[in-house]
Amino acid sequence: MSNQQAGQSDSYKWVMLLAYVLMSLGIWTSWFAQAPLKHVYWEKVFHLPEWKAELLLSLPGLVAIFVSLIKGRWIDMYGVRKMMILSGVLACIAFVPRPFIAGSFVGQALLTVIAGAGVCILTASLPVMMIQWFGGEKAHTFIGIGAGSFFVGGGLGILGTALLYGPPVDNVAAAVSAAKHALTVWSVVMVAVTLVWIFLAKDKVVAGAQKRAAFGEEFKNVMQTGSAWLVAFYAIFIAGITVCAMGLLPGQMIVLHGLKPQLAGTVVGIYSIAMGVGMAILPSFASAVGKKRLTVILCAITTAVWIFYMVTKSMTIPELLLFAVVFGFFFEAPWATGMALMTTMPGVTPVNVGLASGVYTMATNIGVFGLPLVMGAIMDAFGGPFKPGGNWAGMWTILIGYGIGLIAMLAVREKAAS
Repeated sequence: MSNQQAGQSDSYKWVMLLAYVLMSLGIWTSWFAQAPLKHVYWEKVFHLPEWKAELLLSLPGLVAIFVSLIKGRWIDMYGVRKMMILSGVLACIAFVPRPFIAGSFVGQALLTVIAGAGVCILTASLPVMMIQWFGGEKAHTFIGIGAGSFFVGGGLGILGTALLYGPPVDNVAAAVSAAKHALTVWSVVMVAVTLVWIFLAKDKVVAGAQKRAAFGEEFKNVMQTGSAWLVAFYAIFIAGITVCAMGLLPGQMIVLHGLKPQLAGTVVGIYSIAMGVGMAILPSFASAVGKKRLTVILCAITTAVWIFYMVTKSMTIPELLLFAVVFGFFFEAPWATGMALMTTMPGVTPVNVGLASGVYTMATNIGVFGLPLVMGAIMDAFGGPFKPGGNWAGMWTILIGYGIGLIAMLAVREKAAS
């Protein structure tokens, strides 16, 4: 039996879902393994400025801005299995050598650029695979599960590296040794999940596929309506504000709530995992509510929770933990429902859905790379991250940015069910 024939088995979709989630967890844990090292390693030991250390997390977003459209096109042309193998290989090239150059920032940055292309393929492949294996009517549920694994992986990478690295040390040799130990674990994980995908993943033939037009024509088909452009605009703000919140909350909780740095990092790690759980659960309600309506409802709930947090002057540690869980649970799920909505716009077909996903991925990463820079400049203008004025400016930036995304989504017209 050929790979394609075997892939037609309906029950195999669960194997494919597991294989995708494992790849996602591997790539995102490896990527965000750098997050705890930013302050205790690159800034503390090697005395790098914060903006430079931040590049190790933001460079993949910059890379994805430029390669998302072509990667989406390649997914349509060559299939999810081959492109996800490329994603895993690129991630292995990027993450496996890191322990051997743990003391070289330039080397780490160059490897992170390579990782960015792999992260882009992972994101753009998500809706294509779920539509093929679970059908267009149910794909939003599994897009949410796949997207949820991104942030569960990010949270596990943050918490895991913090445990593997151990207490901060000033001695350069000891710090490099601790970083090498942590990064080696994620290297092994990355190789393992890539091998799982290579041996288990199969492509499923799309029934009734149309003849594929040229890239420019397919792009015009995907973006033929104002709503498609609005969904892409929405992705910029929803994704960008997510990264702003993840970057703001640890320092904000230290400055305005008096938390110790380790505890603030734990709270934000839990917030990231809660985002993943929310993304895995909430998009399933789109079948009953509708993709656009559910997205608006989730955005409205998140906005209300953030406003409550802003107006509450003092919170205990249990209250901050509860806020992190509730806020995270609702905060990022609208990104997944927005991606599902993008794949149902007029003009999106089985042969260009990868390109539609590429558009959403590109818009996502414009926000991921650009909005934190904007928020950083605004915070600096009001006193910087270690002053209450700077933190309040950051909180208002998040509220306004999320509000812009909500307004854009309200203007979207959802494609009527056929």
